[in-house]
Amino acid sequence: MKKIVRQQNYLKELIESQENQVLSKTALRCIIRGVLEPLLDEPEEGVVLHRILNPSGVIGLLKRLDFSTVKGYDFSDDSGNLKEKVWANTEFLCVLTHRFVTILIWDNKTDNKNFVRYYSVINSKLQNEALDIIGRNTNIDIKSMQESFKPDRRDNILLNTSIRRLIANMDEASKDAVLGFAQIQYEKEENEIDSNTRAVAHEIRNQLSICDLYTEIVKKHLAKNGIKEEGITNALSCIARAIKLAGNSLVALKSTGKNTIKPYKLKNLISSAVDLTKVYFECKDIEYIVENDSNVSVPVDENKFLAVIINLVKNASEAFEEEKKCSGNGKYIKIKTEEDEEFALIRVSDNGAKIEKPEKIFDEGFTTKEKGSGLGLSICKKSIESMYGKLTLEHSEEDYTEFVIRIAKVGR
Repeated sequence: MKKIVRQQNYLKELIESQENQVLSKTALRCIIRGVLEPLLDEPEEGVVLHRILNPSGVIGLLKRLDFSTVKGYDFSDDSGNLKEKVWANTEFLCVLTHRFVTILIWDNKTDNKNFVRYYSVINSKLQNEALDIIGRNTNIDIKSMQESFKPDRRDNILLNTSIRRLIANMDEASKDAVLGFAQIQYEKEENEIDSNTRAVAHEIRNQLSICDLYTEIVKKHLAKNGIKEEGITNALSCIARAIKLAGNSLVALKSTGKNTIKPYKLKNLISSAVDLTKVYFECKDIEYIVENDSNVSVPVDENKFLAVIINLVKNASEAFEEEKKCSGNGKYIKIKTEEDEEFALIRVSDNGAKIEKPEKIFDEGFTTKEKGSGLGLSICKKSIESMYGKLTLEHSEEDYTEFVIRIAKVGR
């Protein structure tokens, strides 16, 4: 009796051999366009092998391929071109011509649905390894394709155009890739626990400071006996919200440290943050400017995201306690939401004292405050990166200081 040896997903093993590089699906679509468009714009002899399970964003290109003179082969599970359905969530795009060969393999089985792990080669002998794996699971003659298309020239318009597009799109679109992914992989467990403990403790202190300040405000108003009931209600509501955030942070201390990322309306998140941070402006001559008109949703851990905004606003309010005078006609702190083609942007700015040594501002332990811990901005940066975003200091001079959060959009 003949023994049946089942195929394995060796394509996924290739990905893992290239150190699990992480790429956003937006960047992936850009790369696919960068590889296919030059060939479809100026068709020549070649072949395209593809397994793209969700063609959203590139379906037009695949339709053009169907009607072009370039041969295309589909390797989806229902295409009839597979011996066995072993590739599951693994997909690929292989473009072979006499002028260039590009192979891109990716796997959708990641911790976040907006990102993939990928493997890629361009004009390399390593192409044979990937093509051999594909060839073992199909009746299509991949071997003859490998023999037919062996590019050995680089001084041609098509190849240069393809590589330029590929690099440009990678550089621009990959800015939203997982900035802290590699760090999580190599940190030792004890260091991670220690770091999380200090981070949670710092955030609890921030939330409890809100409780303390609002409690004092309530006491003062009650003593005067002339406050409207609405003021007390609002203050107590903010206290309850802050206590809840502190409680959630304590729960996180006992957990595995993973985020609970879900889509939230950015406008609602900023409104909550504004309500919680108004306390920092009580009895201070600081104008709080809020431009919160964005209607997009963003994938975040609500508690961590609010903690970052609170920390940035708190720091801004403390910048006016420095000896240096603020610029302009009056003190202000501003929160502004914007969006571009791919990201939501949250700008937090003030015209208080400029930051000394801005290049160190995100370093753990660095502080410009007399009683500071040097943890706040370091924690903020790591929190945003854990949500696949980016926190940067965009400007800090005598005129104003501005921090910017960039986070992916997931719809309206």
